[in-house]
Amino acid sequence: MKKTVPICQAFGLTRGTPVDRYYLSQFLQEVQPQITGKILEIGGTPKDKDFYEVNPGSSYQVMNIEPGSGIDIIGDAHDSSVIKQESFDSIITFNVLEHCYAPWQVVQNIYTWLKPGGKCFAMVPSAIRLHATPMDYWRPLPDAFAWMFRNFSWHKLYVYGNVITVIASYHGISTEELTTEELDAFHPDYPVATCIVAQK
Repeated sequence: MKKTVPICQAFGLTRGTPVDRYYLSQFLQEVQPQITGKILEIGGTPKDKDFYEVNPGSSYQVMNIEPGSGIDIIGDAHDSSVIKQESFDSIITFNVLEHCYAPWQVVQNIYTWLKPGGKCFAMVPSAIRLHATPMDYWRPLPDAFAWMFRNFSWHKLYVYGNVITVIASYHGISTEELTTEELDAFHPDYPVATCIVAQK
């Protein structure tokens, strides 16, 4: 533990699966059946559709601030005019809101873009190294994340992490180097990943 530099600077990717990706998979196992209808992912890539195992019969579009292959909507999620109101049944945004200078504004736009009864599925890292792509502004903790979604009719937090996985996340220790018991143990004072399902 007496190291002044991380074991892996690349989140653990040189050693295996990053800890936050393990928790994202856990979250998706919980909520995947709910991600249906006309789906928008903010800040994703077209290949994510297969990882999420989008339900048959659902449509999937990607929004990004930069143009690229397979990007359906180009625009800044801070700008509500980019998408018409009540356009989507499900909106996904994983590991994106920490890069938004006003994530609460983006969340309000998501509310506007969702159809009545539509759901948002979001994840933010609570303990992870800085990764400016292009900027890295926030590490929302569970209380702050719940506050951002306070205008939704209903929301449920899914919080993952403990002392060991906080250290592993910052050091770049992979999930393959930890036991399932170490990964799945939970301590509310040491979140690594904070996820939410919120319904309009």
